[in-house]
This record gives sequence, C-alpha cells and structure tokens, in this order.
Amino acid sequence: MKRLTEFIGTLVCVGFAVILIRYGNQAAFGAALGIRLCLQTVIPSLFCFMVLTEFLVKSGFYRLLSVPLAPVCCHLFRLPEQLGSVVVLSWVGGFPMGAKSLSNLLEQRDIDPADAQRMMLYCCCAGPSFIITAVGRGMFGNPAAGYLLYGIQLLVSFCFAVVLGRIYTSTRSTVQLANPPKSLAVYRQSSRAPIGNAFVLSVNQSVLAMVQMCGFIVLFQAISALLEPIFPQGIARCLLMGALEVTNGCKLASKLPMGLVYASCFLSFSGISVISQLVGILQNSSVAIKPFLFSRLLHAFCSGSLTLLYLRLFPQAAAVFSSCSQPVPLSDANTPALTFCLIMMSALLLWEIASVERSARAR
Repeated sequence: MKRLTEFIGTLVCVGFAVILIRYGNQAAFGAALGIRLCLQTVIPSLFCFMVLTEFLVKSGFYRLLSVPLAPVCCHLFRLPEQLGSVVVLSWVGGFPMGAKSLSNLLEQRDIDPADAQRMMLYCCCAGPSFIITAVGRGMFGNPAAGYLLYGIQLLVSFCFAVVLGRIYTSTRSTVQLANPPKSLAVYRQSSRAPIGNAFVLSVNQSVLAMVQMCGFIVLFQAISALLEPIFPQGIARCLLMGALEVTNGCKLASKLPMGLVYASCFLSFSGISVISQLVGILQNSSVAIKPFLFSRLLHAFCSGSLTLLYLRLFPQAAAVFSSCSQPVPLSDANTPALTFCLIMMSALLLWEIASVERSARAR
C-alpha cells in the first residue's frame, strides 16, 4: 500500500511537471497574480496586525486586554479568562491570526492543549477589511453585502464557541499555568518577556509567517490559472475555484444568481490555500488537523444556510446584493414622457394638499 501511494504520488508530480512545461505561460500568469495579490492586499492588510498580535502574546499584554472580556469568555465560551482577547483578535484580524496566536501560546506553555484544540475550531474567520471592502464593495458592488457576510461569519463562530463550550469540559494540565491570572493585580505579577525582546521576536516571526502565507497564495493562484481553461463558466468552475482559493471563488460567485450564498460558504471554508497556510503554522503544535477540517465544512454549511435563509426571508435583498453585469441605463426614449407625467402628478399632489389646507382653515 505504501509503495502504491508513492507510485501514484510520483506520477502526479511528473504529470504536474509536464503541465508546467506545456502551459508555463498560464502558470506564470497565475503566479504573477498571486504576487500582486500578496503585495497589494495580503501584506498591507495583515502584516502590521500580525506583528501586533504576536507582540500582545509574547509580551503578555493579551491578559490585560482580556480583563473586560472575562465574563463572556468564562461563562459562555468556558475558557480561561485570559483567552478572551485571543478569540476577539482572531475574529477581527482574519484567517491566520487565531492559528498564530494559539501556536505561540502553546509554544510558551500558556494554554491547555485541549483548549487550543477547541478554540481552533472557531478562531478562524476572514477579516472585516477583506469581506466588507474586497468582497462586498469590490466584487458585489455593495458594502451591505460585505456587512451581511461578515455578520454571518461572526454569528456562526460565536455559536460554535458557545456550543463547544457546553460540549467539552475545560481540563487543566501541567502544560497550563498553575494559577491563571484572575485580576489585574495578579496580571501585573505574571511573568512576561521584556518589551524590547517581544517586539523583535514579533517582527521576525511575523515575517517568516508572512513569507509562508505568500508562498501558498502564489502556488494556488498558479494552480487556479492552469485549471481555468479546463472548466467552463458556471457553478462547477465557481465551486472548484472557491474550494482552492477564496478570492477567486468569491469573484466568480459575484457573477452567479444567489452568489452571496456561495461566497458565504467559501469564506467559511476558507479554501485549501488558507487551510494549507494554517496547517503550516500549526505543524509543530499539538492541534489535530482533522477536527479543524471538519469544522470548516460544518462552518461553511451553517453560513451558507443562514445566508440562504436571510435571502428567503428578505427577497428584496437578493436583488440588492447581486452584482449587475450590465450598466443600468440612465435614460431611454420614454424618459421625457415619464418625466412629464411625474411632474404633473407632483403638481396635482401639491394642489390637493393646498386645497385640503384651505378647507381646514375655512372650518
């Protein structure tokens, strides 16, 4: 069985090499798109936030940030109170922030592995800047679509956190701190890295993580460019590209009927490209990958179902959120006649209002 797997893997690699030689221009074009995406979108939007997240964890300041979030974290999520900021940062910062924070906490032995495994199931969400700006305004032509998609992502992640908090029992082992901080006074006494060292380590590790992420993005953009000519326009191509890379999937979904549902699923599943990035971040940790993959599928199903339910309850939203491939005409041959009718109706309405006011005064 092992030799058969090696033989099949070798054939796939040889076939991929032949495809790269035969269709090198398409692969190069996709790689160039990936590099442009990294330089124009990924690095500017994520790098500084990644450094900030790393610094909060390594300096121990995340504990202070978690103080106001302690009631929600303890009673709803059933997590130690110092982890509240990690959950919020993962929901606000975008896909890699949750995995990177949990990986750092596991490396510092500041979190129970069972809690890290449970948090990874819902600490993976596309950032608001990407959903609202790139997907909502840029692809669907309406920021409201982005707000809807982001709100559904947060709602599903919040429900996951609450339900998993009820299912799993938070266990404390020797890996976790013996006495987690319970107040600001205890926080001030907790050990943390010097600020200078924490800052330097945060920048260094963020650069390494960003290079790894950009490598996956460039690779999957090249693969997507090679697969595009094979599949015609339609749902099949949209589903394939969305499963590979979330950006291409959302772009194709914006041109389809009910594309908002497909985009919601792609954003929740996050695509094989993003999943590979997160697996690379977590490869040296104790977090199991299979439960995480299953949670992505379940998250996509829940998000798509909620989006579909919303569009069924509010049918007018489907037309508002859908992109329009043809420009809306500003005028046509009937515009002068319609304008004249509108002016006459407005004049009649004003005359009727004036008549009613005169009758009221006469009385």
